[in-house]
Amino acid sequence: MQLFHPTTIDEAVALLAAHDEARCIAGGQSLVAMLNLGLLDPPALVSLRKVAGLDRLTRQADGNVAIGAAVTQAALASAGLPGALAVLSEAAQQVAHPAIRNFGTVGGALCHADPAADLPPAFVAADARLTAIGPGGARRIRAEDFFLDYLTTALAEDEILTEIRLSPPPPGSVGAYHKFARVDGDYATVSVAVALTLEGGICRAARVVLGSCAAQPLRLDAADAALADTRLDCEAVARAGALLQDAAEPLADMRGSAEYRRRIIPGLVARAVEAARARSEAPA
Repeated sequence: MQLFHPTTIDEAVALLAAHDEARCIAGGQSLVAMLNLGLLDPPALVSLRKVAGLDRLTRQADGNVAIGAAVTQAALASAGLPGALAVLSEAAQQVAHPAIRNFGTVGGALCHADPAADLPPAFVAADARLTAIGPGGARRIRAEDFFLDYLTTALAEDEILTEIRLSPPPPGSVGAYHKFARVDGDYATVSVAVALTLEGGICRAARVVLGSCAAQPLRLDAADAALADTRLDCEAVARAGALLQDAAEPLADMRGSAEYRRRIIPGLVARAVEAARARSEAPA
């Protein structure tokens, strides 16, 4: 296996094109485990650690936030992002343990696309836009369209995820991430990422996303609509939870059966929505 250390995106893209089935590596927290288990055996690895700019998280003058694909999960966890974008930092805080977060990257977690991972549902809730660069140039992909199936994304084999962009959160927006796991630091049995926009106690917009309940993060227009234009009363929240519960198609594994996962969805949705709503009432 060859290991390359490009210093520019163009060089990295060229290396991927020149070596069939080559893989990119940054933090290596997911890829190295798969290599050790013999699940992958690529002929070459293209390291992104020396590519300038990929490890930057910047807040721009217009309020947009740009997260380089090689930003560590620890950096995202401590970023203190505003409004609904707080769902991202909160999700990152619950990824495994500090040693993993210090090496694992945001882009790596998204590209690995494990449905039980913490970051994918949070980025869908935040309506993030991902930038992929390949031989044909750059293209933008909504986070909601990026995750196609279990461990499968919309990224082409010759493309590199370089950046995640987030629009400024609207006034009154809040976010929360709630996760149920067997033990601290484990993958989610079920997780819920929530982004709400509140005005005078009324929910004007909602995005509720489940993790570990389908082959990709699960969001329903109908569930979000059930919360919109309500005071997030018990009936509205229960209706949203029931819609998500009906749509869920969780896998069964050592963390829980499919039926158990379905059963706990409404309660976890209620907790996540309440956590977000409570933040809107907290003193500034």
